[in-house]
Order: sequence, then C-alpha cells, then structure tokens
Amino acid sequence: MITSRDLLQILGISRATLNNYIAQGLVPRPEVKRQAMTPGDRPTTLGYFPDWVLTRMQDILQLKKSGMSLTTIQAKYEKENINDEKKDVQKQVDTVISESILSEKKGLSPPAADSSTVKRDAALKVTPESMDYPAYMIDFHGEVIWLNDLAKEVFFNDKIPERADGRSIFPLLYAWAKSLNVTDRLLLLRYHLHLIQTRFSRDNLSTIQPINAEQHQELLNLYTEVHNPEYDSPDSPSIQNPRRHGDHYRLVSMTFREGVFVLYVPEHGNVDDIVAWLANRDAVIRSLLAQRLPTLTPLAVMVADLQQSIRICSELPAEEYFELINQIWTTLDPIFRRYYGAYGKHTGDGMLYYFFPQPDQNYLLNSMTCAFKIKEAMKRINHEWLQKKQWNNELFMNIGLNSGEEWLGTFKTNNHLELIVLGETINTAARLSDFARYGQIWATKQLIGKLPMQDREKVTYGIQPAGERKNFIGNSFSLVENLVDGPLTGTKLADIQGVAVAEVINFKDD
Repeated sequence: MITSRDLLQILGISRATLNNYIAQGLVPRPEVKRQAMTPGDRPTTLGYFPDWVLTRMQDILQLKKSGMSLTTIQAKYEKENINDEKKDVQKQVDTVISESILSEKKGLSPPAADSSTVKRDAALKVTPESMDYPAYMIDFHGEVIWLNDLAKEVFFNDKIPERADGRSIFPLLYAWAKSLNVTDRLLLLRYHLHLIQTRFSRDNLSTIQPINAEQHQELLNLYTEVHNPEYDSPDSPSIQNPRRHGDHYRLVSMTFREGVFVLYVPEHGNVDDIVAWLANRDAVIRSLLAQRLPTLTPLAVMVADLQQSIRICSELPAEEYFELINQIWTTLDPIFRRYYGAYGKHTGDGMLYYFFPQPDQNYLLNSMTCAFKIKEAMKRINHEWLQKKQWNNELFMNIGLNSGEEWLGTFKTNNHLELIVLGETINTAARLSDFARYGQIWATKQLIGKLPMQDREKVTYGIQPAGERKNFIGNSFSLVENLVDGPLTGTKLADIQGVAVAEVINFKDD
C-alpha cells in the first residue's frame, strides 16, 4: 500500500488533482486509516492506495503531457479494460461459468479462450433486456430488486408487488417449483439461501410472506445446513425446468455489494455473449441498478451541511477550499459505507444519504450511529484546519435525521446513474439540518420513536424550549415552532414548524 502523502510527493501533484482522478473513477478511493507512520509518532489520518495506483497515475500524467484530455484517458482505460480487478473478475467468470456450463453441453468441449477484443464485442450485444433466459437480482433480504421480462412472466405472472416486502424470492420459488421433485426443490432453495447467507439472518425467515408453517420450517432447516462450515454449495447447480420436463436449467450467479444476480440458463443454451458481459463487473451492476424496480420502502434520511460554507469559501483560495471539501468527503465516505448509507443527490457542499432496512441490523440505529461518527470525524478535521490556518472559523457539519416510507428508484442518463427517493422525508431532514447549529444532530420523533427500547436507551436526547436555553428536558420532544423565538412564516423552517423533534446529544456505541 502507498499513502496519499507519498503519492503526492512522488508525482508532484496537488491533492485536488488526485481527488479529481478519484472522482473520475481513474483510481479507486483510498482506504482511510489512522495510525503512526513510524513507532512513537503521533497517529495520523491518511488515505492508503494499492501499489498499482502509482503506476496508473504516472501513465495518466504522461498521457496528459502528450495532449490527451482527461475524458479521452478515461475512455481509453474503460475500453482497454486494464484494471487489475476487472481482469481478475474476468478470469473468475470464465472459470466458474464457462467450465461449469459450456463443458457440460452434450457432445461439446469447452471452447478455447477468446481474445479480449472478441469478448468485449460479444459483451456489447448483451443488455439486461436482451437476455433470452430468466434473470433477476435479489438483495440481502432475499427480495427481488430487478428482473427481466422473462422472469416477470415466469415468477410474477407480470404482476409486480409495490412494496419491497412483497417481493421475497422464496414464496416465488415455492410457487414456481411446486412440480419439481424434492431433490431439485431443496437444491433451488438451499442455493438461494447460500447466495445471501453472509448477511441474511435467521430472524429474517420469520418475515417472509406468504409461506405456510411447513415451508417456514423447511427454510429454517436449510438455513442451518448452509451455515454449516462443511457445507459446499455447487458453483452452478442444475435443476429440472418445471415447465418442460426433461429439460434442465443451470443457475449462474454473481454477487455484488447491492445484491446477487441470478441467471437461469437452459442446458443447451448459448452463453458465450453472457459470459463476456458478466466479465465486465462494473458495467453489469450499473446496467442492473439503472433498471431497479421502483419500490415503496421504509428508510432513514440524513442531510448534513457544512456551517458557514459560503464564508469559508470566500476566505480560502479556491485550491484550499476544494482541498478542505475533498478531505471532508474522503474522510466521511468510509463512515457512510460502514453504516450502509447510500449516496443521494444534494446541492452544494452538503450531503444527503439514505439508510435502508438491512437484513442483519437496524437501519434507524445505523443512521444515528453514523451521525455521531461524522460529528467525531469533523472534530478532528476542525482541529487540523485550526492549526493549519490559525483562523477563527470552526468547521461544523449540521445534521438532520428523519424516517419515513417513500418510493425508491433510479434516475439515469447515458453516463450517469443516481439513486432517487421521492417524498417529504428528505425535505424534513434538510430543514432540520438548516435548523441545527454548531454541529448539532436533530432527529424527528418519528425516527427516535421507532427505535427498539434497547436501542433507544443508548441515545440521550431532549429539547431546550425557546427562552429556556439552560433548561434541558431529557427524553422529550417539541414542535419546531416552540423551539424558535419569533414567527416562522416566510422562513425555511415554516415547512416543519409542526414537526416534533429532539436534539440528540449523546450516543452509547457498543
């Protein structure tokens, strides 16, 4: 690993330039660590990159010196597919899929490996809509978040439930596989449990509807099986096609951070193009998420804004302001990821993140824990910049938290994909962020009240009514209008004057 500091010194570039290359996807985001560079030194927060990033950056700088634009350089790397991770994925897919499917076609031998150019050309022919076989993607709740038209017909009869909890794959598999023999049915169910077993808890089985008591017990037994250390799942299991007896499907899967892609390939199906398509992992997940099913889902929303950002921007040279903002984003991004925050669009230097239900933890608690980790991180950044600039500005990230149930979907252009949530939940969180001052965390009663009692006991929250700033009332809420001196008409806070809220001032992290 190489530190960001060493990278900048060796290459002679600014931090803003490095952050720009990260934003363009030319190099990965660093892994942020706080540790001493040498024994006995004070711990320092630095970003750490894989060693190959140095070579990549040297190549980029040489290409720029030759007159090539950054956009052209980016296209060049995407086209040539020289990223080491992509090469590893391609080898893995070629091995797992090609050998397990193509080598078992009757009378055929596994074909020799094609050139990368042929594979890329073949991959261009494939889109999620053009696949000739049923395919879907499930999240780690086991809920379907994408499927093609064939899968809609086979599993849903073209009727897609609106709510996420109505899209569990297991009742669909039971209905579809009712004519299968016991061996194939258990293999099918066991395989899907194995695909999501790293984050799918036993308790999640009790939320699956509609299944009967016998099916529930069967899933419990299978869950125990796949969590046995000695369980060895087949890479590409074969099951009978319930609609055409004598024919068989092979199940092919690929796991992503967002869920698992599953494809049903007929025994004699042609998968050459699909193998090439799956080898480009980044393109696959982008195309799948671009067609994510709109779904009505519970969620928590965090809006965080840098206090006095206009003043700070006016006082700093442009390069230093961008250095500050990039440092904040680079430091906070791993925190959001740790607590499964999903990035949402927000103007300026503010942050909007969504927290969705997780199979193995409480998403409401995740949002609150994340808020406190951000507050702690901002204290460190503030201290660093106070020493660096010797100024009177304090760096605070003011945070608003809210929860609700909203529609989730995606907005896409030719080269951009964005997660979109519709509804008032975001607006309320944004107004609470406007209301907060000096790094406060304000949350709605709706969010805090939904926390289980054992989690709520970890939170110290309350209010200070207007005119009683020294009288903190714990475990209480207030309407926003009662926390502000004077009328709210015509202000940003008018939208939330009737919302019950509390300031979260402490949190006991396990």
